[in-house]
Amino acid sequence: MEVTLPMSVVVPVSSADSSQIGHARRQALSLANVMGFTELRQGQLGIIVSEAAGNIAAHAVQGEIVLRPWRFRDDSGIDVLALDSGKGIVDIGRSFEDGFSTAGTPGQGLGAMSRLSSALQVYSLEGQGTALFARVVQESPSANTSGSDYILGAVSLPITGETACGDAWSANHTTERSLYIIADGLGHGPLAAEASKEAIRVFHETSHLTPTRILSEAHGALTKTRGAAVSIAEVVHDKGVVNFAGVGNVAGAIYHSGKVRSMVSMNGTLGHSVGRMQHFSYPWEKGSTLVMHSDGMATRWNLESYPGLASRHPALIAGVLYRDFCRKRDDVTILITRI
Repeated sequence: MEVTLPMSVVVPVSSADSSQIGHARRQALSLANVMGFTELRQGQLGIIVSEAAGNIAAHAVQGEIVLRPWRFRDDSGIDVLALDSGKGIVDIGRSFEDGFSTAGTPGQGLGAMSRLSSALQVYSLEGQGTALFARVVQESPSANTSGSDYILGAVSLPITGETACGDAWSANHTTERSLYIIADGLGHGPLAAEASKEAIRVFHETSHLTPTRILSEAHGALTKTRGAAVSIAEVVHDKGVVNFAGVGNVAGAIYHSGKVRSMVSMNGTLGHSVGRMQHFSYPWEKGSTLVMHSDGMATRWNLESYPGLASRHPALIAGVLYRDFCRKRDDVTILITRI
């Protein structure tokens, strides 16, 4: 189950300002310290982020580093996304070989990052940019330090200029089902964040209930806030079904075998004006991917436009879609998972 964590951090990187590489590293180390990383693991994370940011500056002119802390069962870690819209990597396989470089550098970057990461994937299309995902799991004697069971990726960031994100998301997992929620407080800033955080609080307190019952409980709790758009997806494992209930414009979709099925959310604002609350059920086939996002993301995304991306880690998919479809004029959250 998700618990209170430090906020995700985004750091712009460009070839015009070399200090941004150091800033990205310092931000990563600050998060790692809060998360309780060992000194060794902090140093390894710092190398990964420095290399990723350096690659953007050297090869893509500009891009950004996104850092997302997470906890899942006994594991905790930080996901690193390095995103750019540069010229892309022609031969990803060769780029992992030590000594290979197209920019006159020592060429140790991707190989070293792969050895230091718990998981690392790169997706690149020539002329359309590169997305790198590195997962760094905190070492713990009692934890599964691979983090391989946490097949989820998310990006949740405030609009530029705000320190509080008006969006929030969370998840709750049992052996019978997995529940996912995104809440988008009206507007942005601290008051929007207050509304979305209240929805998340109710979600955790009532996670044993159905999605519509959770929405109903949250509706009453949000009357003292400015309100929010909220959607909840419940994946029932043994039945192979997704129950989806939403109020407002938090989108939900199921991707399977090249097809996207959008799920229905009702009109209204939770905490203020809500019509009928109901859930809709959809088949959940093996290999399906759940995509949920706030309206900070455009809805015209299509995974079929990215050959091979749908089979990659959800965190990498989330990074690519965030890079290409974030509207940049509102808080943004995208959550992608496979069960």
